[in-house]
Amino acid sequence: MLTLADPAALIPLSVALGIGLLVGTERERHKGSGPHRRSAGIRTFTGAAMLGFAAQSLDAPWLVSAALLTLGALTMSAYQQSRQHDPGLTSEVAILLTCLLGALSGASPELAAIMGIALAAILAAREEMHRFVHQVITEQELKDVIIFLAAAMILLPLSPDHDTGPFQAINPHDLARFVVAVMSISALGYMAKRILGMRAGMALTGFAGGFISSTATILTMGQAAQREPHVLHAAAMGAVLSTVSTMVQLGLLLALFLPSLLPYMLLPIGLGCCTAGLYALWLYKAHEPECMPPNLDLRGHAFEHKTTLILSLAVLSITVMTAALNHWLGEPGVLIASMLAGLVDAHSSVASMSSLVHQGHASLPQAQLAILLAVSTNSLSKSAVAIGAGGKAFAVLILPGLLLVIAAVWLGAWARLWLASTIGPL
Repeated sequence: MLTLADPAALIPLSVALGIGLLVGTERERHKGSGPHRRSAGIRTFTGAAMLGFAAQSLDAPWLVSAALLTLGALTMSAYQQSRQHDPGLTSEVAILLTCLLGALSGASPELAAIMGIALAAILAAREEMHRFVHQVITEQELKDVIIFLAAAMILLPLSPDHDTGPFQAINPHDLARFVVAVMSISALGYMAKRILGMRAGMALTGFAGGFISSTATILTMGQAAQREPHVLHAAAMGAVLSTVSTMVQLGLLLALFLPSLLPYMLLPIGLGCCTAGLYALWLYKAHEPECMPPNLDLRGHAFEHKTTLILSLAVLSITVMTAALNHWLGEPGVLIASMLAGLVDAHSSVASMSSLVHQGHASLPQAQLAILLAVSTNSLSKSAVAIGAGGKAFAVLILPGLLLVIAAVWLGAWARLWLASTIGPL
């Protein structure tokens, strides 16, 4: 039982009182006036919170249940009298929860305070929440949210996290994570487009999505360009910006896993990054905002389920092929495996080459060549994705940028080699 001998005992009491006053104040503002006003206001809610706190403080668990039952009976009686004018149950549920939060204040004042503030915020945001549900979000968007949450909260956690299948190459958890990543990028792009507008939304999605999967980002942008031809330049700009992210992430991974190779790759990565950025800037300048239809409706599908499935199956197939080459050819198959792995992910070769270099099975120049091949084949695979997902018009804008990035990366590698032979080791 709490006593006032310890000043800390006043904290739970203050929390219970604060919750009642906060929620009660919000309800008082919506109580109305006259004969049809709601029955519960600031005093009733404060009393409910104190009732719960007092019942919990007496160290008799049954008292909390008794208090809730009594309060529930009184609340339902008031509801029966007013339901013709106010059929909602919000205040009735809120007062019972306030009583429970008052009881929780004695055991966990921090949690009770957080829940009390959250309850008050939800009650205060009534108009905004109703407008969002009825006017902002569409039925299709709601279905997409449910599908995404099912994939992220059910499929991903339940997927086994161990290697299986041919050559132990299939990891169901990694595959599920890729599916969720593709859906996440699509959803991010869709939300950014709705909130920021077409050009800014596409640019943000492209750059952020590139850190997850540049291939999936280009797939998403291609789908957007195919569905809505007026966003062609904006989608192409976002797709190229994802390559900037790929280059930045490649440098970060090298710094973490294979720092001895970073001096060999700084110039190739830097030139590739600058080339992609400048090409994206050109696409931005070439895009005419006035070509957008007036009052453009940006609502639609957050992601394409069929295309996500096809891309995931392609990733699975390439992963098995890469593992088979490593198994059959051993170390001589490293370069071929790096090229195949690059079809899916430009960064995958960093981990494998880091292991080989640390074990003494590969030199730094060999590791550099393997990573350059992976980056090149990754750009080629993204070109194929751009053609398949976005059509000819989208591919015409994307392919020159991707080919320029490949050329810039190899030019950087050659320039680094030339400088090393001319002025000595860098």
